[in-house]
Amino acid sequence: MYRSESPSFSDDDAISLALTTEDLSDLVGGAGPRARGRSLRFGVVGTGCIGREHLENLRLHPNAVIAAIADPDETSRTRAQALIEKGWTGEEGEGYVSYYASHADLLARTDIDVVIIATPNHTHIDVLRDAIPTGKHILCEKPLCTTLDDCFEVHELYEAQPTDQRGLLWVGMEYRYMAPLLRVAHELREGTIGRLRMLSLREHRFPFLRKVGDWNRFNANTGGTLVEKACHFFDLMCYLTAQHPQSGEGSARAAHRSMPLGVYATGGQAINHLDERYGDEQRTPDILDHAYVLIDFDSGVRASLEMSLFAEASANQFEVSLVGERGKLEAFMPGHGEKDMDMHAPNVRIGVRAPEMVQGWASDRPPPPAYTKGCVREVAAHLNAKIAATGDHHGSTYVELEGLIRSVQRGATKANVSIADSVVAIACGVAAQRSLAEQRRVSLSEVVDMERLTRMFHDHDAAAL
Repeated sequence: MYRSESPSFSDDDAISLALTTEDLSDLVGGAGPRARGRSLRFGVVGTGCIGREHLENLRLHPNAVIAAIADPDETSRTRAQALIEKGWTGEEGEGYVSYYASHADLLARTDIDVVIIATPNHTHIDVLRDAIPTGKHILCEKPLCTTLDDCFEVHELYEAQPTDQRGLLWVGMEYRYMAPLLRVAHELREGTIGRLRMLSLREHRFPFLRKVGDWNRFNANTGGTLVEKACHFFDLMCYLTAQHPQSGEGSARAAHRSMPLGVYATGGQAINHLDERYGDEQRTPDILDHAYVLIDFDSGVRASLEMSLFAEASANQFEVSLVGERGKLEAFMPGHGEKDMDMHAPNVRIGVRAPEMVQGWASDRPPPPAYTKGCVREVAAHLNAKIAATGDHHGSTYVELEGLIRSVQRGATKANVSIADSVVAIACGVAAQRSLAEQRRVSLSEVVDMERLTRMFHDHDAAAL
C-alpha cells in the first residue's frame, strides 16, 4: 500500500467547505455531483443511528461507494439495506452491496478501502483489534474506546504495523466540522480576538435515545456520560485552544497545542431513565443527565462545559463562547435532526474590542454602546443545504467524510483526528467522572501518563509535517 508524504485534510480545507461563499455544486446538488480523484469502497460496521448517518453521507458523496455493511442485529441490517437501496435504478452491478452479520466477514474483503466503525462504544476495541492488521483505512466513531487502557492497546497495535502497510486511523469527532465552529476556529487562527483566555461550551438537549439492546443506559458500556458524550466537547476544547496564535500578530502567529492539566466536575442523574429497569436484576440506568465541568489548560486558558440532557426546550442545542484579550467569538448550533434551518441566518457573532477598551477604560461611567454591542457583527456560516440536511449533525459528518477521502487520495500518513486526540479527550472524561464521584479536582496526570501522551502527539505532529 503506497504512502506519500502528502498533507492530510487541513483546517483550511475544512473552513473552505464551511464558508457561505463557497460554491459546493461540484460536490453535491446543482447539476449533479462530480467525482474528484479515484473513488473509495467503504464497509460500515454497525448500522444504528450514527452508522446509518454515515451511509446517508456515503450515498451523497461522488467519491464513495458502499461495498458492504455488517451488523449482528437483523433489524439494524434491514433498516440499513432499505436506506442504501432507496433510489436504485436497477442497472446491472449498480449499488451492489453485501450484508453481513459478522464484521469479520466484511474485514476479510480485499476490495474494501475504508472501514467505518459505528458499533456500541464498548465493542470498538474488539472490532479495532481485527481491523487494524488488515491495513484498511479506518474511521472509528467516538469514543475510540471506553477505557484508556484499551486506547493505548489500539495505539500500540497500530504503531506495530509496518508503516507502508497500515491505513489511516481517523477518530470520528463530527462537532469539529460544524460550519459555525469551523468559522470561529478560523477567526482564532487569524488572531481576531487576540490570545484566547476563556472558553465556554453549553449543550442543552434531549435525553439519550434508545439503542439496540439498551447498551447506552449503563456506564460499563459507554464509559460514562462524560466519556461517551462529553468527549466531543473535551476534544473541541483541545482543538480550539490549539488554534489561538502563540506569538506575533494576526495570521502570522503560529498555532500550538494546549494540554489540559486539571478537571473539576459536578453533576448527577436528576430526571432521565430513573423509572427504567433492565435485565433479570431489574437494574436502573446509572448514566448522568447533567453536569458542569471546569478544565485548566497549560496555556492559561480556562474552559467550562455546561451539559443538560433534559433541556431540549431551547433555541439552540449547542453554544460556544470564546473570550480573548481583544474580543469575543460565539457560535450557535440548532438541535440535532433539524432540517428546516434558514441557511442565511446568522449563527456566529464576532466581537472585537474597541482600542479604547483594550488600552484600559479609566472612566467612572460604563462604556457607551459604541464600545460594547456596537463592536459586534453577526455572520452566517452554513454548508450547502443538501449536505446540511443529510443526517443529524448539520453536514459535519459529510465534511468529516470529505476530509477522510481527500486524505486517502493524497496518500496522507496521519489522520486529522488522531489516536492521541482521542486519548486526551477520553482522559478528560475519565478525570471528570472521577472528580464527580470523589468531589474534588483531579489532575489529568492521575488518570493518564502525560509523558506518554505528549510523545504520541509529538510523533503524530512530526509525521504529519
